[in-house]
Amino acid sequence: MTWAERVGDLATQIALVLINLARVFTIPIRFAAERLDGFITSLAERSEEGIRPAEAPRVGWTRIIAAVFWGIAAVALRIGSIVTVFTRQLAVTVDDFFRALAEREVGA
Repeated sequence: MTWAERVGDLATQIALVLINLARVFTIPIRFAAERLDGFITSLAERSEEGIRPAEAPRVGWTRIIAAVFWGIAAVALRIGSIVTVFTRQLAVTVDDFFRALAEREVGA
């Protein structure tokens, strides 16, 4: 075995270690994004009827303010859900890319 072959094998092994190290980070990101997306989605799907307010005065403007806050919260949760879905899809794509690189045959 020549020095060039040894250096080439060493470079291949180092590249495989770095690729698998990158996969170590993409898998927890994907898992966290899935969990966070499930949590945000369950929060967004709950409706206002599920919460029983305390005795509130029968003033119309308080109901308008509450409706506005519920709307803002619903929009924020939907945006959070969209971001977590994109994060999860990006992590899956990057993980698949690194897996394809790691499984590629050395001589090919």
